[in-house]
Amino acid sequence: MFSSAARRRRVKTSTALALGAVAGIAALALGMLASGRGKRVVKRAVAHWNLRQRSATKVVERPFAQLAASQVGYAPSMAKQFSSARAFGRFQVKGVRDGAVVFDGGAPVRTVNTDLLGPIRTVWIGDFSALRTPGRYTIVADGGDASFPFEIGPDVFDRPLRAVQRWFYYQRAFTAVDAAHAEGPWVHPSDADKAPPGVRMGWHDAGDLSIYSASLNTALFWLLETYSDFRPAADDTNLPESGNGVPDLLDEARWGLEWLLSVQDASGGFRNTTCQDQYRSYGTNTPNNVPPYKHGEVGTLATARAVGNLAYASTLFHAYDPAFADRCLQAAQNGYRYLKRGWSENSDGRTCPAYQADGNMEVGRHARMFAAAGMLLATGEARFRDDFEESFIDLQYDPSYHHLNGFAAQLYLRAPAGNPARKRDLRDRLRALAASSRADGEKHPFGWATRYHWGSIGAAFTRSGSYNVKACLDDPFTNAADCDQALANVHYALGRNLLQLCYVSGLRGTTRSRSWAFHHWLAALRARPHDFPGMVAGGPNPAPDPNDGSKPDGWPVPVWGYWGDPAFPRDGSTPLDGRYTDNDSWSTNEVSVDWQGAALYSLYFAQWAARRR
Repeated sequence: MFSSAARRRRVKTSTALALGAVAGIAALALGMLASGRGKRVVKRAVAHWNLRQRSATKVVERPFAQLAASQVGYAPSMAKQFSSARAFGRFQVKGVRDGAVVFDGGAPVRTVNTDLLGPIRTVWIGDFSALRTPGRYTIVADGGDASFPFEIGPDVFDRPLRAVQRWFYYQRAFTAVDAAHAEGPWVHPSDADKAPPGVRMGWHDAGDLSIYSASLNTALFWLLETYSDFRPAADDTNLPESGNGVPDLLDEARWGLEWLLSVQDASGGFRNTTCQDQYRSYGTNTPNNVPPYKHGEVGTLATARAVGNLAYASTLFHAYDPAFADRCLQAAQNGYRYLKRGWSENSDGRTCPAYQADGNMEVGRHARMFAAAGMLLATGEARFRDDFEESFIDLQYDPSYHHLNGFAAQLYLRAPAGNPARKRDLRDRLRALAASSRADGEKHPFGWATRYHWGSIGAAFTRSGSYNVKACLDDPFTNAADCDQALANVHYALGRNLLQLCYVSGLRGTTRSRSWAFHHWLAALRARPHDFPGMVAGGPNPAPDPNDGSKPDGWPVPVWGYWGDPAFPRDGSTPLDGRYTDNDSWSTNEVSVDWQGAALYSLYFAQWAARRR
């Protein structure tokens, strides 16, 4: 199971011992490496040592040992609930500093039957919403179970929001991450010389170093949507651009927009990637030591995504940089002309095929719908309304990097030139999807409305951000249940879950949080702490990849994947909500630029709700 701060200290000590011992083994074996047998002996010795040291870091506790609540906390007027694996008659909320009882709670407000938690089939829900006094607290049930500490206060989401937004700075491509802005040991020299000619900026996609149109454009949509809905003005988050009079959120969005502009070719079309197609051993790859990046191909899918976002951006940047806004709109117009010349194509290229959807007609319609909505918003021209209708796909499921119709709907609703009847239909459909999200949250033991698949944390933020947040912003009184559902998804990610884990790294005040992501650069950097703050995990995955296994004989670092890590033993009987490991697991514990954007949007909503309610 997961550890507390005590386990992290033990891991640090054990790691130092292991590195010293492995170095000794390697030195002893130098003379043996000329033979295959010698290599096998060394690998077995290294694996044995690493497994032994890793096993010593395992912390044994009963499943769901604490009361599950957010480790970050709640605004005074927010709904506040916790989940318990055991029945209780009463509970108390106590101050952390003096142990004083500040709230006496009664019996559970309801129970939830579930098949998500293995042998735990019923969960009891407690409510302490009436506690509004700011402070740092813990919950204690009459049976002795307790929660990790948390805060109540109007600014509880400020630090998490800042950390999640600054993630994009650490992931910036083709630049240095320097000590003046890193706020810690996570630095590297510029990798600008690795970019293909003319390519600049962008964000490394995930734990790998490539840049992909599909995921970057999804993240860009969420950053632009965040600014549209919440208008954050902060210009002091310690970016290189901070203090320039432009909100730092828009400065960060521009980093992605500039990459789009740099991968548009003379035809008006956009490339689908700037990528690395192979890596050396895990733990040896840094942004500045990899081979030169490769150009992707120009295609209609990448072009449609870029057109939608560049058109959207042109409407937001005009107040701060009219010349840049005009560049964005001109690039979008040129891209749309390219798109119209190949309107029936669905081309995506074959270089670095992650996210590839070449020839997929449905994905093509989604992308064209998004492009048309963006152009309608930016220009008001009726032809884009017609193109939107021609490509229209009804909202049946949540938006994603391939299924852009949900994002297109949001742009269309913002467009003054949109058809009123179509807008009514879209709003009706979004309300129905919000109700479905609420219903799923009501049935979940932690109030979480997600889709259990790869990237489930991001899936929940995408779902509530697309539906429940919008309903709440539209009418926070009538749609108070939607406000609460969107916040419940935030609370899950911050600690109210089976593992009682904050799925965001480096947040001050959390007791048990994500600390070790799959990440090529960080594996090579070997900094302490390993993760920079604000990294949002993929989360529970119902089917972790069979290839996501451990390599205890890995060199220069062992690799601990979802399978085979003695610190986090997992097998087919692991409960669904616990199918995650805080290690090098790429199928449960990688980062991704697209869900980072959705998480940021949800945290801005939480901050808005905290200040408003």
